Amino acid sequence: MIQINTSPSSLTAAASIKDDPLSKFGGPNYHEREAILLAPYAMFSANTRGREVYEPDQPYRSPFQRDRDRVVHSSAYRRLSDKTQVFSGVSDYHRTRLTHTIEVASVARTMGRVFRLNEDLVEALAHLHDIGHPPYGHSGEDVLAECMAGVGGFSHNQFGLVLVDQLETRSPAYDGLNLTQEVLDSQRTRIDKSGGKPKSPLLEAQIVDAADSVTYDAHDVDDAVKVGLVRIEQVLELPLVRRCYQKACERYGRVEGGVLRKMIVHELIDLQVRNVIENIGAALAENPPQSAAEVQSRPTLATMSEELLAEKRELEKFLYHEVYRHPAIVQFRERVQYQLTKMYRGYLEHPEWLPPKIAGRVDQWGRERAAGYYLATMTDTYCTNEFKKRFGEPTPLGGD
Repeated sequence: MIQINTSPSSLTAAASIKDDPLSKFGGPNYHEREAILLAPYAMFSANTRGREVYEPDQPYRSPFQRDRDRVVHSSAYRRLSDKTQVFSGVSDYHRTRLTHTIEVASVARTMGRVFRLNEDLVEALAHLHDIGHPPYGHSGEDVLAECMAGVGGFSHNQFGLVLVDQLETRSPAYDGLNLTQEVLDSQRTRIDKSGGKPKSPLLEAQIVDAADSVTYDAHDVDDAVKVGLVRIEQVLELPLVRRCYQKACERYGRVEGGVLRKMIVHELIDLQVRNVIENIGAALAENPPQSAAEVQSRPTLATMSEELLAEKRELEKFLYHEVYRHPAIVQFRERVQYQLTKMYRGYLEHPEWLPPKIAGRVDQWGRERAAGYYLATMTDTYCTNEFKKRFGEPTPLGGD
C-alpha cells in the first residue's frame, strides 16, 4: 500500500505552485507527485536545504531535476566522453568515464525505483559521481596524486566539487553550478575524512555508491576479456563468475564466445543488484525509517551479504593482479607518468601557460594545485595535443 506524504512542508510546497499556468495541462506538480510516489525515507524536494545562492523554484522541474540537468549540460560532463576508465592506450575498445557514468545511472535508477526513492536525486548523483576524473584513467589519477603529494595529493571526488563549485560557469550571479546542498553533501561523503565518523549518506546516495561498485567490477571484466588482457577461462575460475556462468547456462543452455562474455556481465550485474535490493529490503522491513534524516542516523543500508562480498573481493583481487597490473597497463602508466609529470613541472615553471580561468585561482589554490587541477580538466586527446604543443616532442603515449 502506498503511503502518501502529508507532512506540512510537502503540502505547503505543493500548494505554493498549484496555481501556476502550466497546471492547466493536467497532471500534478512535482511536489504532489512526490507526496504520492515517494517513500517516507526518501529525500523530498520540499525538504531541500536549497542552494547557496537563492534561485526561485520552477513549477515543472524539481530542484534535483535541475541539478541533474546542470550536471549533464556542463562542460566537465561532456569531457568525460574522452576520458578513459582503465584501458586507455591498450585498445580502441574500452569504456569511457561517460559510458560508465550512464551505466551507473541506469543501475542506480532501477534500485531507486524499487524503494520509491527520489529518482531525480539518484540521477543527479550518478551523473555527478565521476565528473572529477583526470585523463588517462586510474593511471592519470595516480600520477597527479604523486605530483601533488606536497599539497595534500589529488582526489577525483574532491576535484569534482571544485569543478561544480568553482570552475563551471552557467550564470554571472555565481561561480559553479549552484547545486542543492543535498547533492553537494552527498558528493562530500565520497571523500575520505579523518576524525569522527560522519553520518550516513541519504539512501539515494547509498544506492549510487552501490551501483558504481556493481558496474565497475562487471565492466572491467568485460573490457579485460574483450581486449585480450585475460582469457574467459581464467575469469570462470572465480567463484562469483562461475556462479554467474551457471545461471546463464541454466537460462539459455550452453553459450560461448562473445555472447558468453556478455551473459556473464549481465548476470554479474543482476546478481549484485538483487543482493543489494534484498539487503536493503530486509533492513527496511525490520525497522522502517520514517524520514531521510532517520536514514542518515543509521548505519549504511545499501550493503551486500558477507558471502557475496567475499566473492567480490576475490574478483577484485584477480582484477588487480591480472588486469590493473598487466604489463600493457603498467607500461602505459609509465608513459603517463612521464608525460603528466613533465607537463606538471612545465606549468609550475611557466604559469603563463595556464588558461585565465585557472590562472585566476593561483592566489587561492597555490601554483602546485592550479597546475594539477588544470591537468585534471583535460581530456585524453587534449592532454596529448597540449604535450606536443608545449614540449615539441612526440607524446610517449603513441597515436602520432
